[in-house]
Amino acid sequence: MVIMGSLAHLINMPQEHLIGFVEERFNRGRSEDAEIIKSNIEALNLGRSHIAESGFSLGELAPPEMPEEKQIMIKGNEAVSVGAMAAGLDFYAGYPISPATPILLYMERNLVGKDRVAYQVSSEIEAITAILGAGYAGKRSMTATSGPGVSLMSEGLGLAWIAEIPLVVVNVQRGGPATGLPTKTEQSDLFGCMFPAHGDVKLPIIAAGTVEECFYGAVKAVEWAEKYQGPVILMTEMALAERIQNIAKPDLSKIKEAKRVEYTGSNGYLRYAGDELSPMPIPGNPGAYVANGSEHDHMGDTTHLGEHHVQMTERRFGKVKLLEENDYESDQTDNSIAVLPWGGSKGPAQEAYNALKAAGLPVSWYYTMFLNPLPPKMLEELKSKDLVIVPELNYQGQFSSILRSMGVKAESITQYTGLPFKARTLVEKFTEMTNATLKETVRV
Repeated sequence: MVIMGSLAHLINMPQEHLIGFVEERFNRGRSEDAEIIKSNIEALNLGRSHIAESGFSLGELAPPEMPEEKQIMIKGNEAVSVGAMAAGLDFYAGYPISPATPILLYMERNLVGKDRVAYQVSSEIEAITAILGAGYAGKRSMTATSGPGVSLMSEGLGLAWIAEIPLVVVNVQRGGPATGLPTKTEQSDLFGCMFPAHGDVKLPIIAAGTVEECFYGAVKAVEWAEKYQGPVILMTEMALAERIQNIAKPDLSKIKEAKRVEYTGSNGYLRYAGDELSPMPIPGNPGAYVANGSEHDHMGDTTHLGEHHVQMTERRFGKVKLLEENDYESDQTDNSIAVLPWGGSKGPAQEAYNALKAAGLPVSWYYTMFLNPLPPKMLEELKSKDLVIVPELNYQGQFSSILRSMGVKAESITQYTGLPFKARTLVEKFTEMTNATLKETVRV
């Protein structure tokens, strides 16, 4: 506080601003609050008086415009943690791995009491099996890891998919493969997250693009897992997880806890009957069934009949469609060339797009957190474009490859240096690709 007071005097910041901050920061309903506030104000004054005696000043700085809403300063990893807890998370099991460890540490400190628990396990395999058991037992469960951990969780994710058990895995991406670049950022795990297991598996994917989206993405991931009764992957990345910034303070009173549809009938329940979704029994209640990793019939008993495999495969994929939402950003959608970033590349891509828009280049903007399933309306609009430009931090152009398989004329701008994009780089690439496509269109 002495330093804050000193700096405030150097730039002629009004004292009432700092006093208001101190009172809000330390007023927590404790008996000692008044004394703590008084001591901190005295420290502010000490810093001010020391600089005043020196006679040195930097001159008065114009104060920034104050936001209309209350704000908090938070990191991406912390935002994920707070979001998951706001959605009603009951159980967390994790193994330390860069850059996801801060989520584990936050949960161990805060996910306590009221039948909630977080603990550190001995491996990523133990983490995935622990949250499998918790999800089966009716608890909203989650773990967080990075690329190497997702690889180890492959079999567990396949089991959650076939047995229809809700859980969330957060992948805080780093450079790969293998140990790779633990302290660098990348977006190279999309294939590994969307298709993490052998067999026909395609998991729901949410990819946060900002620190604020880390919070709301975690809320949505827990909600999705409970809604469709299966595993959901929330993807962030090192540059986003470690970024600290101000965001609008979420109104936690407006966040509804995620709830699954529970079975409340009698025994003899056909857990896997129907084409899409059926209520889920909780162990200890009527409706016992086999949560089976082998292909199964309506009761959950193992079967090798082709007709059952067909029905269950179609059921599992049909459930994912229940998550479809037309929630996406768009701008200047009449243009035939579009920019579509994903994840943490959103920021520099948006800055580059705004520069091109101001310069009059005919491009449109699309963005969504929801990579699978994609918003249906957005997908249809993208299919009509002559070119969809996808900036992404990987060698293969993974998202554009997935988009092309869905009928979108997508091309990637790739970078795999371990660093985020620079906006000026994307301005050059967007301009080059847009002009080339427009010339080709005219020639045709």
